[in-house]
Amino acid sequence: MSHSPAAALHPDSDRAAHGVALMAEHIAPIWARQLEAIQSTLQIGSVELLSNFASIFELQDQLHSKFADLQADGAHTEALRQIDADLQAQCERALHGLQFTDRLSQMVDILHKNIDRFSAELPQMAGAGEAERQAWTAAFVACFTTEEQHLFHHGKSAPPRQDQVEYF
Repeated sequence: MSHSPAAALHPDSDRAAHGVALMAEHIAPIWARQLEAIQSTLQIGSVELLSNFASIFELQDQLHSKFADLQADGAHTEALRQIDADLQAQCERALHGLQFTDRLSQMVDILHKNIDRFSAELPQMAGAGEAERQAWTAAFVACFTTEEQHLFHHGKSAPPRQDQVEYF
């Protein structure tokens, strides 16, 4: 039986707390498995995209070397060289854009671990109070690896995208 003032005022609160715990113990693992599916799909797609980009860059390198051997015969050669340069720039921008996969993978992993922790510790949470809530939140926030996570945690929007590649 709970010794909290709320439980004394509301005799059904123990039953309600048990119901919430029962549902959370059932639902949290379902969420965790769905996060695993998202992360797996994300990783498979990322590997496929990166492999395709590697092939495109290889073809572009071959094309670039052929253009270097061409005699400057006027507008056609210059147009082909410009297409080569434009293609390279677009591929680099697209590769930069793929950074989202790393960010998403990290975010999903952190959330997945936090759900696992929650599921494991739920049975001992009956007496949790404000101190436990704050400690849990602090530990969760300490795991954040991206600026976006910290900003969104505080209800702020992410800044505009940067032009350079970031490594985590």
